[in-house]
Amino acid sequence: MATLIRSSARGSLPGALTTPGLSEATVQAMGDWRGDPDWVRDLRLRGWQAWESIPMPTMSTEGWRRSDLRWLALDAIAPAAPPAPVVEGLEQLPTELRGQLQTDFEEGGLIVQHDGTAAYATLQEALRRQGVIFTDLHTALHEHRDLLARHFMQLLPPRWRPGMPSNAGKFEALNAALFNGGAFVYVPPDTTVTLPLRSVLWAADTRAGFFPRSLIVVDRGARLVYVDEYRSAAGGRGEPLTFGSGAVEVYVKDGARLDYVTVQEWSMTTGAFLTQRATLGNDAYINWVLVGLGGQYSRSTADILLQGKGTKADLLGLAFGEGTQVFDVHTLQAHMSPFTDSDQLYKTGLRDRARVAYEGLIDIQKGSYGSNGFQANKNLLLDDTAKADSIPMLEINDNDVRCTHSSSVGPVDEESVYYLMSRGLPRAVAERILVQGFFEPVIERIGVEALRDRIRGAIDRKIGDR
Repeated sequence: MATLIRSSARGSLPGALTTPGLSEATVQAMGDWRGDPDWVRDLRLRGWQAWESIPMPTMSTEGWRRSDLRWLALDAIAPAAPPAPVVEGLEQLPTELRGQLQTDFEEGGLIVQHDGTAAYATLQEALRRQGVIFTDLHTALHEHRDLLARHFMQLLPPRWRPGMPSNAGKFEALNAALFNGGAFVYVPPDTTVTLPLRSVLWAADTRAGFFPRSLIVVDRGARLVYVDEYRSAAGGRGEPLTFGSGAVEVYVKDGARLDYVTVQEWSMTTGAFLTQRATLGNDAYINWVLVGLGGQYSRSTADILLQGKGTKADLLGLAFGEGTQVFDVHTLQAHMSPFTDSDQLYKTGLRDRARVAYEGLIDIQKGSYGSNGFQANKNLLLDDTAKADSIPMLEINDNDVRCTHSSSVGPVDEESVYYLMSRGLPRAVAERILVQGFFEPVIERIGVEALRDRIRGAIDRKIGDR
């Protein structure tokens, strides 16, 4: 493994970025500090203009009717945290972060970002020789401009395209203006990355906002397994929630395959938004697994654009909430060409007063004949005080297609509990087995075996002693 540390941050953090409050001046200061090229500064400015002009969504806004944003305290957050030190080994990372890292599986490359700074990064020399690029976003903006310019902020532009709801892109625009940190991945044509690449984005300064932005490009006929992790430190009691808004753009070109695992384990004192959008070329395939375990409030948006003919997508997800956690989940399967297939399964388990609000749409656009779209949302309530709102939707604008959707909300099945108890298991053990089995169809689709075991362990801890 060869160390790939490059920091594009220039000098100490300017005062405009350490002072609470967001403004156009902070956007300009971020561009100066990061040494952005002029074309990137222009994108930042367009993002800020969109942020100011797009109305803040309320619970009367379509798409936000179950989203209570009263926890937001944007005037109290600083735009960025001071840059973290670069380290030579994982053992030199902060103790709290090391406690959150899983290091018992092989990986082709690893980037650990601490408050937007690439604190530690490695990539196998063999992959580098094959032309694989895996680095922090700000380094890539300087060293791989031609490659980035064709993709950067194209799927998630500073202002979303006309015709979408007036609130669309509000927090995505803020990310475009203040993005700080994130990864860039490029796999050349017909290249197979046999071991996973992994990015860990950690927000440690609870008084600063975190705005990671990543770009993943899997070129024609290439293969990649990518693990994208989001973590944060615990804030003080009584303080406002740590705020973040992340964005990810994913390109899977003709005949390529991407196994993409997103793991969200923010602290319970974090409220954040994460928007991810993937586009697929002809005969491309993505297996995308969304894992949500942390955060006091977590809004996740996962869009798949099936733009190429004969392309296929599996969108799988799970979330487990406890206490007063809120998961606000939105998915889109947009069929934009003939003979495209998508299969979406999202499962949640909730205990205490936790809540999930799920909205999913299969959009069969004109000209997408011969396509198949499936969507299912299953919610398991482990306490009477937990709540799940599920809204699966279909929009079909062509013939010769097959679409189905379903949702369910309910407690652990008593007949199944009775069956296991009749075999000698105590009730608590029977319920635990059923909850574990409920999530297994999603977990077994995760492309990294050691990561599957970690997720099983996290769910088991969430179940607790019942």
